[in-house]
Amino acid sequence: MSTMISLTEAAAFLGISKATLRNWDNDGKLVAVRNPMNGYRQYDMESLIKLKNEIAGEEISLGKQDDGVKSEEAKAIKRTVNKLHCIIRDSDANSNIVTRFDEISKLLFVRLMSGRDIFEGYDQNETLYGKKIQKEYIRLLNETGRKIPDGYLQINLDAQAIRLCGKELYTVWIDDYQCDIKGLAYEYTIRGTFDKSDHQQYFTPYQIVDFMVKALRPFLKGTVCDPACGTAGFLTKVNDFADVKLLGFEVDERLAWVSALNLYIHGADDFETYFMNNGGSLGSEADSFYEMIDVILTNPPFGSDYTDSKILSKYVLGKDKNSRRRGILFIEQAWNLLKEDGMLAIIIDQGILNSKTNIDVREYIFSHFEIMGIIDLPVSAFLPYANVSSSIMILQKKKNNVRQGQTFFAKSEKIGRKSNGDDDIIYYPNGNFELNSDLNNILFAWEMFISGNYEMQYANCFVARADEYLEEDKSMRLDYTFHHPYRNESRELLNHSKSPLIFLSEICTERNHSYVPAADPDAISILFTGLANMESFTGVATQELTPAASIKSSVKRYEPRDIVFSKMRPALRKVAVMNMNEGGYVSSECTVLTVRNDKNGEPLMEPEILSAILRSDFVYGQIMSCVTGIGRPRISSKDLRKIMIPLPDKHLQTKVMQKLRANEASVKQLKDRAEALKEEAENLEKRMINEIALVMAGGS
Repeated sequence: MSTMISLTEAAAFLGISKATLRNWDNDGKLVAVRNPMNGYRQYDMESLIKLKNEIAGEEISLGKQDDGVKSEEAKAIKRTVNKLHCIIRDSDANSNIVTRFDEISKLLFVRLMSGRDIFEGYDQNETLYGKKIQKEYIRLLNETGRKIPDGYLQINLDAQAIRLCGKELYTVWIDDYQCDIKGLAYEYTIRGTFDKSDHQQYFTPYQIVDFMVKALRPFLKGTVCDPACGTAGFLTKVNDFADVKLLGFEVDERLAWVSALNLYIHGADDFETYFMNNGGSLGSEADSFYEMIDVILTNPPFGSDYTDSKILSKYVLGKDKNSRRRGILFIEQAWNLLKEDGMLAIIIDQGILNSKTNIDVREYIFSHFEIMGIIDLPVSAFLPYANVSSSIMILQKKKNNVRQGQTFFAKSEKIGRKSNGDDDIIYYPNGNFELNSDLNNILFAWEMFISGNYEMQYANCFVARADEYLEEDKSMRLDYTFHHPYRNESRELLNHSKSPLIFLSEICTERNHSYVPAADPDAISILFTGLANMESFTGVATQELTPAASIKSSVKRYEPRDIVFSKMRPALRKVAVMNMNEGGYVSSECTVLTVRNDKNGEPLMEPEILSAILRSDFVYGQIMSCVTGIGRPRISSKDLRKIMIPLPDKHLQTKVMQKLRANEASVKQLKDRAEALKEEAENLEKRMINEIALVMAGGS
């Protein structure tokens, strides 16, 4: 008797996605046998081996499909979708991008599920052709066995529009079995509509969806839910990796339908999507799912407030409040929905992790979940639709006596997405390319962590106890910055310092001469040092002669040998001694420091030494827990003054100054040498091409 294996095992054996395998089944390329007990697809092993050998032969003769081919297919899909939009717009002047999307979805549904041949005959009788496509659409709807919203019961286009759209859909080739082009086609349609709609809805970038699903891959079992599913981006990706029941909840009826359609086109077998009208998944309709879900992956609309007093009163985090951020309520609702030890991966705004107004939220998290991971996302992650500081939080539900273990912290600086929403791709000289992203490196470190093998150091990743500072800091901060190892390293250095430690305010005075250049009728230009004129880490700053009228905000005066410290984004370490011939002005985002003199009239510390210390990890470790703000993080002048600085005797300071000068000279030498090598290489390139031209012309 032949061996039968599951869909997941068959997909892994063939090296394809489960969605592609389902599409092959639908197209008759590899027909599955349904398990009589549960109805799931099963595959005959001998048929799989035969098919794999056939594919190998095709790949040898034709060349395996690469990303460049997929890119061409993707472009063809986008062109087709754009043409369909134009056809429908021209046939119905009252349509808008969303209503056109509805009709394109229906037509694509027919194209993707029934194939190309159904759209034959577009050059024949228009009325009969329109009826044929309508009939096929209704047949497919009935085949799904699902409740269909009223607006989706038929294609709402006239016969001429259906015929013109049918011609385009017949022409485009989207049946290549070597990639999941069907799912890709619909995802491009979704992205092209909702990413650019005026519904104030934007959807999770696929790079983040991929990362989150892969991060929870070891935990995917039973029932997986997205309680704010949108177009089912998370659920379709889960479907590629696991045989689980998929649940999507959505407050928007159109999106509930879109998510169902998307899952169906992606070949999902066991799924349900629910339109929850009264408050979405935060309302009472979700109550029947309490403690029924194994895994939740979601990106809730955390940027808006919830004000329904009746529903707010249901929640610990909403009770007795006039409003509460939806993202906060989703954390509590996720706990309600999950089984014990169930996993939650949720995107939240940074304020939940560090804002003083959200201490009660963090207290709830500490008492209801084991905090497994915090992954800080770049501010640009959701551009061009939102400029927001956000993080991925990975939690495991606990009921009683919650004990915190080690937490995985990471900071992503690039996710492979440009600020305009396009892919950010690195191209290599050998023709290879990849997304400009650090998410794969973070994923590898996370996998090492959850497997218990986190031993080496990974860039921008570390492991720490989230409850380490609870006794001394009642704010319960959970952000990456607060728990960074710099903090402990600074503490160790402070505790074991052999030199006396004094506050920065004891070493320096602050120069607070403010001035608004544009308001000065006698000023034509000023010497200005903006934040862009200060280099990170190097201590180098420059002056620019700047028209006074162009600077309408307040600036601060500095004099030669003053130290300028940028309080905004202190992680960039923009601190410099102003070694210019004359003073100038600096942004009000900076503090201007003047080193005090001792009783002998000598500076307590050379400005260059103090500037270097203020750029060090030692100082950043002291202040990082004081940095506040989501979009433009900064440190206050009050906290700046509390920085502890070691003040050794003059003999040691002299040695340090000599070492600093020697290092600066070495750095300059290396930079000069690098510049000379660069110039030499450029000259060699120019000489080479001129010599080639000369030789080719018969010269010597």
